[in-house]
Amino acid sequence: MQDTKELLAEHHNNGEDFIRLMRETADNRFNDAFWITWEQWITPILGDSPKIADFGSGPGILLDLLDKHYPQAELTGVEYATYMLDTLDQKHYQIIEHDLHLPNLSILNNSLDVVTTIFCLHELTQPITLLRSVYRCLKPGGRCFIIDWVRNPLSRYIAEEVRDKDVFEPELKQDVLNNVFNHFIEHNRYTREDVTWLLEKLGFKILEDIPLKEGKFGQWIVEK
Repeated sequence: MQDTKELLAEHHNNGEDFIRLMRETADNRFNDAFWITWEQWITPILGDSPKIADFGSGPGILLDLLDKHYPQAELTGVEYATYMLDTLDQKHYQIIEHDLHLPNLSILNNSLDVVTTIFCLHELTQPITLLRSVYRCLKPGGRCFIIDWVRNPLSRYIAEEVRDKDVFEPELKQDVLNNVFNHFIEHNRYTREDVTWLLEKLGFKILEDIPLKEGKFGQWIVEK
């Protein structure tokens, strides 16, 4: 299997540019709909000092938002890409450097109230180890909030993601063409049904399973 740091670097291309893009588009991910879902499914299970972990935390955008919402919470970020780790503020939350392809994540069994994994599953060549880690670390009754890319037809992906680049133009640079299809493969690893099936097989109770952006993404709330 390809080394995970190499895989992430290949996917993100230029780490600094990707972090900048993540910050510029954060309001699209953590919008009103996100927080409405959070209030419906996550807030009711939180105590006075909740333990929340973000698996695949990137540059810490969600962790920073959660720190503002829950200053009393014990927050943990799990990340592996060096350029992401360099941006994280460890004054406000614990950071664990860990490859989510591997099972030995240093979080205690049955210790977390909530796990979030936002646009992380598609980064993994196999997601079972990550989802097992989520299940192991959650308390009984704990919940996980997942949002991710799901498989779509190539024609739709090209139309929406490439926009002004015509992939059929002979003049298009080879590296641009290769990058388009590398991202297509990564963003289309799993269907929504695939993810739901994996979650059920691993023992989670599905509380919500819905499409987002007309089926471009999937959203799940699951409970241990």
